Amino acid sequence: MADRAAWVRENIAAHGGDPARIVLFGHSAGGSHAGAYACDPAVRPAGGHGLAGLILVSSRLRADVLPGNPNAKAVRAYYGDDAALYEARSVNAHAQALDIPVFLAAGEFENTYLDAYTAEFAFRLGMARGRMPRFMHLRSHNHTSIVAHLDSGEESLGPALLDFVRAPG
Repeated sequence: MADRAAWVRENIAAHGGDPARIVLFGHSAGGSHAGAYACDPAVRPAGGHGLAGLILVSSRLRADVLPGNPNAKAVRAYYGDDAALYEARSVNAHAQALDIPVFLAAGEFENTYLDAYTAEFAFRLGMARGRMPRFMHLRSHNHTSIVAHLDSGEESLGPALLDFVRAPG
């Protein structure tokens, strides 16, 4: 798989961006991909991720097929049928390897377990760093509304994301 972030770094200046200030944002399964890209040595490019920050919103940070997981079938399709490999393939297993600032968010009415897995990631990263990362638990939001409300006039998440992008550290 090509390193798409490398392409962005190589081309961002032509569009007014700064290659040293790239922040990757992932929601839901996209958060799994973004988190693995930044954390998992098996996925991260050999030359490093080249990111200034990472935003994970309502992300699947743990592979599981628990009975309450409404996405268990999709988890099997993506991570395979061998549940013995799920821990090693979960982003949460690699939280301590994250070497950039992160912003985490989950909704109050999240898909089953996703909020807990986000809190687990925050805990693991906090223990590795000795301080907690930025984390928001958005009241009255669900898996879809947490991103669908952006730029709608509601100010619960958007300003915090902009603050993080402006100064991830």
